[in-house]
Amino acid sequence: MSRLFTSKYLVRLLIFSLLIGTVPVVTLGTLSFIRAKDSVQQKVNDSNMQLLQQTQKNVEQVLQLFENLMTQYVSTTLVREALQTSITERNFEMLNELTAGLNKMQPFELGAKNVYLANLKHGWIISNQGYSKLEDSSMSKAVQSYFQSSAASYWTSVTLQDQKDSPTAQSVSHDPASGVRLIKKLPLNSPNTTGVIIGELPAYSLEKLVFNESADRETVILDRDNRLLTQPEGRVIQSSEELNHAIESINKSDNKDRGYLTFKTHNETIGVMYLSSEYNGWKYLSFSSVSDITKDSRAIGWYTLYVSLGVFLVIFFLSWAGSKRMYSPIQRILSFAVSDQSSNDGHIKDELQFIGDHIHSLRSSQTELRDQLRKHSKQLEAFFIRRLLQGEIRPGETRERWMQFSYDSEPAQFGVMTVQIDTIENTRYTEGDFDLLMFAVNNIVGELIPATQRLEPVVMVNNQVTICRSGIEEGNDYGNDLYRFAERIQATIRELLNLKISIGISRLYTDINDTPHAYKQSLEALTYRVRFGEQVILPFDSVLPDTRIAAAYPDWLEKELIEAVKMEERDKARDILKEFIQKVLGDYPRYYDFQMAMTRLLIDLIREWQEAGETMNSLQASGKPINEHLLELKTAEEIEEWIFHDVIEPMMAALHQRWESQNKKISERMLDMIHKEFESELTLELCASRLNYHPNYIKTVFRKETGSNFSDYLSKYRLSVAKQWLVETDMKINEIAERLQYHNSQNFIRYFRKLEDMTPGQYREKHR
Repeated sequence: MSRLFTSKYLVRLLIFSLLIGTVPVVTLGTLSFIRAKDSVQQKVNDSNMQLLQQTQKNVEQVLQLFENLMTQYVSTTLVREALQTSITERNFEMLNELTAGLNKMQPFELGAKNVYLANLKHGWIISNQGYSKLEDSSMSKAVQSYFQSSAASYWTSVTLQDQKDSPTAQSVSHDPASGVRLIKKLPLNSPNTTGVIIGELPAYSLEKLVFNESADRETVILDRDNRLLTQPEGRVIQSSEELNHAIESINKSDNKDRGYLTFKTHNETIGVMYLSSEYNGWKYLSFSSVSDITKDSRAIGWYTLYVSLGVFLVIFFLSWAGSKRMYSPIQRILSFAVSDQSSNDGHIKDELQFIGDHIHSLRSSQTELRDQLRKHSKQLEAFFIRRLLQGEIRPGETRERWMQFSYDSEPAQFGVMTVQIDTIENTRYTEGDFDLLMFAVNNIVGELIPATQRLEPVVMVNNQVTICRSGIEEGNDYGNDLYRFAERIQATIRELLNLKISIGISRLYTDINDTPHAYKQSLEALTYRVRFGEQVILPFDSVLPDTRIAAAYPDWLEKELIEAVKMEERDKARDILKEFIQKVLGDYPRYYDFQMAMTRLLIDLIREWQEAGETMNSLQASGKPINEHLLELKTAEEIEEWIFHDVIEPMMAALHQRWESQNKKISERMLDMIHKEFESELTLELCASRLNYHPNYIKTVFRKETGSNFSDYLSKYRLSVAKQWLVETDMKINEIAERLQYHNSQNFIRYFRKLEDMTPGQYREKHR
């Protein structure tokens, strides 16, 4: 038993079961007791009120009967005549008749004590004791007081002191009354009062009419001045203070005519039922002890308590048995949970927490295992997608993997979307961030394309690739959907990563085994960035021309470019290169044809480079062969920028340095030949053979160094010698022309006139 109470769950289960069974019983018992108590109290109050009303009825019945007898008596002719007569002893007959009438008003049932007939005008009074003068009677002062009252008929109380001293009837005192008197002024209903009739009832006559048989209740009567007309017997009211307290409580109550209230005394709580008479203003009070009234209620309460205890014991045993039975599965689960830790069972007080911790541990392990499986499944799926893109999957294996990864087996159309970052130059990223950027791009694509419309996105080297899919529906243009996906991806990456990307989209296909070919199409579409620039979306069908166009290679532009490079004309070379690229783009719409044309230009530039005696080492500053670097370039602007800065400018710099060191000597030796052999048939080829250089080379060198062609310079030098001979010698013009290798003197004269604007003869005359 003690071991079972060490279980928190069992204790809680038992307490909960007890609460479920006990709370309704206690609530029902309490409500039943309160209801029974209120019902008993109400019944007692109703009974007391009925008794009080019966007492009032009995008393007022006697009082009204007495008043009626008196009214009948004073209404007789005898009494009316007597009120007009000065009665003396001689009027004994009238006195006898009057006295007989007074005696008739005092039957035994009424218990009347005495009746007085007084005449204030003639000063006499008659009672049961006989006739006397008013001034000699003990009732003289009382009669005078009653005569002065404004009321024509009323009841008043009489105390022992009143009988001795005859006080005023309006005195208010709580002293017990010895009786009550009914006063009527005579004649009745007349404003001229000459006498009064007074009927007196003793207090014991009233007490006989009050029901005080019960030991736990007593009734008293108060006049309108709250003077006791009947005496309490002390069964409930023990002192005058208690009575005064009750009277004060009644006067303070809202309803002073009738009601019920309680007040506390030193020993107990007393309830008082009160009723005010409309006949004479008397108050009828019924006092009872609340404890006596609630005696039956307490008995009901004890009975309810005993029944509740019995029900509680039954509920306790049922709860104990039910809790043990309900606890047994928990105990078995706990034994399985701790298994090999049975020695520590005594220390496990909260089984649910212990089991919950173990379940939480199991769920955590299950979650970790599920996450690992999901992670490995994603990795396997990504590996499958990469192999599928590279064409390394057999058709049979494709079907197996399709079922393994729970892909939709319904017919669908597919499209491969490949994303490439255009450049990370002039951004906040470096080359070391490239892998992280591709991972971010892959995640963004996975978020933007719904999982139902794609396979697992993967990263292939420098490309992010997604195989998109859609159901085959009539009228469904999935190519437009792919383009909208591409626009959202491009805008989101630009907003989040501040990167420019281009997207290639393959043709749509329905056989998943055609994915490798579609992947190549998306890559080929991206190569046409060379035509459209960066940050473009390139559907394969839109960028690929339907027919091949055969166009001649622009040799003339290549020669002009090479010539500009040799002459170190930087701006001209840049303009020719740009014109060459635009020409090739227009003539070769297919990327591979464009790539072949650019490769040919690069080869021709390298050949000129090598013919100039330079090696290719200086053109591989980036660490890559120049042909590989060319293949990595994506746009025409990038190709133009790279060829000019990485190929042409280094060639110009090297040629300039070579000319500075070597070609300067060539031009000087050619000038020396001209200055010494101008009279001979000197030609460019003769100079080239003497200097062991190609005529074109020395022609370029001479023009670069002197700013003019070889033939022009030779002619101008011979002209300067001719002008010198014309001024300093007397040689004939024919002789000068012959010595300067002009076979016809007219040719010499025309050339001289062309340059000097005069003939040789005119020149001689002018300068001599």
